[in-house]
Amino acid sequence: MTHPMTHQRTHPMTHAAASCRRQRLRQIQRPVRRQRGLSLITTLLFMVSALMLGVSVLSVNVMQEKVIGNTKDRDLAFQAAEAALRDGEEDLVRKLPAGSVFSPTCAAGLCLPPARRAEALSVAAHEVAGFDWTNPGQVRMYGAYTGATRFPGVYGEGQPAGQPRYVIEQLGFVGTASGERSEVLGSDPGQRPAVAYRITARGTGAREETVVVLQSIYTKP
Repeated sequence: MTHPMTHQRTHPMTHAAASCRRQRLRQIQRPVRRQRGLSLITTLLFMVSALMLGVSVLSVNVMQEKVIGNTKDRDLAFQAAEAALRDGEEDLVRKLPAGSVFSPTCAAGLCLPPARRAEALSVAAHEVAGFDWTNPGQVRMYGAYTGATRFPGVYGEGQPAGQPRYVIEQLGFVGTASGERSEVLGSDPGQRPAVAYRITARGTGAREETVVVLQSIYTKP
């Protein structure tokens, strides 16, 4: 028996269609790859921007902490200087013996101002060459003559040299001449003029370089 022969027809567009499909798949895949690349770049840029923003915020916070720390330390130095100023006033009024010697060398913190010296300088004693705030023989330490307790928190708190200090300058007599009706610094006509003193106090904060200097004028009969 002879079997009838069957012929398979191959569509002439089969290979062409397959090729077109491959090209279409490639065209579809290429934009997907491009989109993935753009997403990666965008993500990296976003991460870099976030990192830069974080660094900027951290820098601002560090700067603010420094400013706050400096302000607190200066406030502490101001309080120390003010405490020394009040201590000096109490020392002058209640503790300083009559007839105490005021010298150009500021011995024991009792100074003769430059205006009353031979050179007659118009500056305070602590501004003259040779004066040293760290020299205990030229200053009066806080609480040394009044019994005040140590001032806390300042640089070198546990040492006497770390405490606030002051000097007292004897400026001379002030007041009104006999027969005048005005009053000057609390002196009444007919009374003996009072003596004016200048108290200069120096205080430090928790750091040695933070320094505040205050002055007051005090009169004493």
